Amino acid sequence: MKLLRLPIYAALFMALVPSPAFAEREGRDDMTVLGYVEDVHVGKLGLEMKGKLDTGADSSSVYGRDVKVYKKSGKDDWVTFRLRGKNGRTVRYDQDVRRFALIKLKTGGTIRRPVIHLPICVGGVRGLAEVNLADREDFEYDILIGREFLASRVLVDSASTFIADDECNVSERD
Repeated sequence: MKLLRLPIYAALFMALVPSPAFAEREGRDDMTVLGYVEDVHVGKLGLEMKGKLDTGADSSSVYGRDVKVYKKSGKDDWVTFRLRGKNGRTVRYDQDVRRFALIKLKTGGTIRRPVIHLPICVGGVRGLAEVNLADREDFEYDILIGREFLASRVLVDSASTFIADDECNVSERD
């Protein structure tokens, strides 16, 4: 009978002693917990888009419409494109290309995409994100937020959607 109690005592002891995984999470009280799908406010005008917070993606990606890369002053790469929000509102952008990314395709091969910087706010968490412009027409979400933006800012609850408490108010944006 005493042998049956041993596993119970061991389980209670383990529940009371902090594990290494718990120790790693200490100090992350300042991080925001968000669902894997949230409203994302993009750009200085805060265009609202339904986005997926994807911890499996290194970088962020947005559905840029009418993307055209051109040379400004004959030397620097610039890009013009449009973003469309949840409510159908569109915003046209014209800005410098930070770099080009080679993205692996599921069907094989790669595609070259322009990468830009965009201000993003999700669940009250603000920052400048490096975003590649993609044709996401066949995807459910127009914007995908990757680890580069999420790291050290957001913990993603993969079982939840639209749980953000903090708003991204226009008056608080840059």
